[in-house]
Amino acid sequence: MSPTMKKHVSIFNRLIIALCLYLSIGCSIKSMAINTIGETFSEGASVFASDEDPELVRDALPFSLKMMELLLESSPDNSGLLLSACSGFTQYAIAFIASDAEIAELGDYDYAAADSFKLRARQFHVRAREYCLRLVELNYPGVTQRLQLEPVEAVQEFGADDIENMYWLGASWGMAIVLGLDDMSLVADLPVVRALMVRALELDEDYNRGALHGALVTVESVPEILGGSAERAREHFERAVELSEGLDASPFVSLAVGVSLAEQNKQEFRSLLESALAIDPDEEKSIRLLNIVSQRRATFLLDQIDELFGEPLE
Repeated sequence: MSPTMKKHVSIFNRLIIALCLYLSIGCSIKSMAINTIGETFSEGASVFASDEDPELVRDALPFSLKMMELLLESSPDNSGLLLSACSGFTQYAIAFIASDAEIAELGDYDYAAADSFKLRARQFHVRAREYCLRLVELNYPGVTQRLQLEPVEAVQEFGADDIENMYWLGASWGMAIVLGLDDMSLVADLPVVRALMVRALELDEDYNRGALHGALVTVESVPEILGGSAERAREHFERAVELSEGLDASPFVSLAVGVSLAEQNKQEFRSLLESALAIDPDEEKSIRLLNIVSQRRATFLLDQIDELFGEPLE
């Protein structure tokens, strides 16, 4: 059995033991069991992120996500579970459901299926956002309303200990907006997402090796009329690549889809996707799954390049 598989089995066994305790014993010890499960889910996130088999992770995540929601019914203020639910639903929607939408739309030309997948992904992101909002409300009561009324001022309440919460809140909220550009009630919150990410950058620009800049590539890729900026997207891309030492494929794919395609810059589109494919997923194991998923997307997009841009590149 490989070391990765052994770690999967170990975490799964701990979850089963803690769940059995939760189901069979009194309230005070149940609370301890829930805390144990919350810690285990947090640890399990790194195991999923380093996995080399996207199908295995895709099959496993729904069980984990529903277990989190079950436990949150009994322990609604468990910060570990709230963060795990927020990050888990966000990653599941990005890595798998949004990819299904892209394949349906660009590969199968099944626009009804694509719309269905996009709606499902957006709903997951909104669900993730609500878990993150519940989390930040624990330490900053009323902050949700303040974020929507005065986002730049409200984010100043957050400190260095809040960066992970801010990142996942901004990521889930931002992706809900990107997938719902026809929903003005979502688009109106774009300044909130930008304020969250910019504040997090002020506190720790290097968080997760440039993840904040990577997220802002997507946020700034929305149409200019809605507040996006191709120039800012490119600036965040350059910094994301620098901070990740060129080992993260996702910023290359994000800029290609969000900016190069919108500008019909076929040569840049191809170059970015080829750069994503040139990265060795095993070189940075902490984001191996993300790189594998991003590279699959890059391969698919390159296969559709002539349809996306019309005339073949000379």
